[in-house]
Amino acid sequence: MTADTRASAVPTPADGVPRRRPRRRRRANRIVSWVCGILVAAFSGVLIATVALPLAMGWVPLTVITGSMDPTIPPGSQVIVKPLTPAQAQNLRTGQVITFQIESGGDEVVTHRIISVDEENGETVYRTQGDANAAADPDPVRAVQVRGLVRYHVPLVGYVATLTSPEQKRVGTWIAPGLFGAYAVWEIARPKRRGSGRH
Repeated sequence: MTADTRASAVPTPADGVPRRRPRRRRRANRIVSWVCGILVAAFSGVLIATVALPLAMGWVPLTVITGSMDPTIPPGSQVIVKPLTPAQAQNLRTGQVITFQIESGGDEVVTHRIISVDEENGETVYRTQGDANAAADPDPVRAVQVRGLVRYHVPLVGYVATLTSPEQKRVGTWIAPGLFGAYAVWEIARPKRRGSGRH
């Protein structure tokens, strides 16, 4: 008497049964995709804010090295300044943050907030103060001293900006769209690779 020991058929990928990735692997792929997307978007956003947009608008990036405007503008931030002519600088308002020469015609500049608008000898002058300072700046700021109006700032980027040349910053403007393009191609191609073994 013999026993019938027929083996049950086990479906294989060749039988047309689709293979499924383990859940953990799919979840890990999604996490990697999200992280890559966030990093690409963040890096590209910084390049646009600190290089591309200032170049397009004619604004000037400057690095903040002291804490006089902390916490509004922390040390190491890069402020983006819209240049103003002396005539334009006559129409500033209390509360605006400006970059100005400590001495008219000098190279050293300060970025502080306007706390009052006064008039001296028929000329508009501004009283300024750093947000972190207990007292106002000792001398009023004349319109001819104003370099420009701060449009926005990007924290920490100033540290990096001091280490890069203007040419390197221009190259950076091409990196951002390249990263976005590469990420988009990867996202489009990725589902096709997953489905290449299914029929």
